[in-house]
Amino acid sequence: MRLHDDDRRRSWARDGLFVVPGALDDARVRHLASACDHALESVRAASSETGHSTTYISPLLHSEYFADRPDAMQCLVALASSRDVLALVHDLRKPGEGELTLRDLQYFHEPRRDHDGLWHRDGAGVAEPEALRPTVLRFRVALAPDDHLEYVLGSHARQDTAQEREVLAGSRRNGPFPTEARRVALRPGDVCVFDAGGIHRARYRAGVARKTLDLVFAFGVRRKAFDPALLALARSAAGRRG
Repeated sequence: MRLHDDDRRRSWARDGLFVVPGALDDARVRHLASACDHALESVRAASSETGHSTTYISPLLHSEYFADRPDAMQCLVALASSRDVLALVHDLRKPGEGELTLRDLQYFHEPRRDHDGLWHRDGAGVAEPEALRPTVLRFRVALAPDDHLEYVLGSHARQDTAQEREVLAGSRRNGPFPTEARRVALRPGDVCVFDAGGIHRARYRAGVARKTLDLVFAFGVRRKAFDPALLALARSAAGRRG
């Protein structure tokens, strides 16, 4: 995974987002897609007769999804705890924030219907000052062509404008937005890292194959109860940093 450190940190500070083209080779993309699709098949098989109807799986690393494919789970664990991944995110904290922790793995897949997601900031009130928001970042891996993310560049480092606040707090959060947003287009194997505290939304389109893997990291923010797999993975990552 190659991106010059100066470019990476500059883009992160200015935009709240950076892209690493061709970060993963074709073989690794195929293995990760196979692992994620295996989990999706397991979820659908175990769901009600209407089937799994949401647009994503979270948390992805439930052991029952991989009971007959431990290699698939190991493929995901190896990515999330790899030095290449950690090298891209370990130094993105604000001053005074705690250690990097892994909060979740999520898999976004093809939806059943077309719709535009809601404009939002992850885990934050619309009026919360930027300095008080813990840094939660999403390490996105495209396993198929992916242009579903819209992101308001620079919004991670400021409060909402009055016009933005009106949309974010209103009932039309999936409509037009007063500030220009960038649609992030990724090819299979590309990585996008973005600050989830910035204003963003997703687009969902039925009939368009979607395979998006998100690793969700935070600095000094830990779930009250880690899934056992996530706890083991967090310890593994800490060992690799040491």
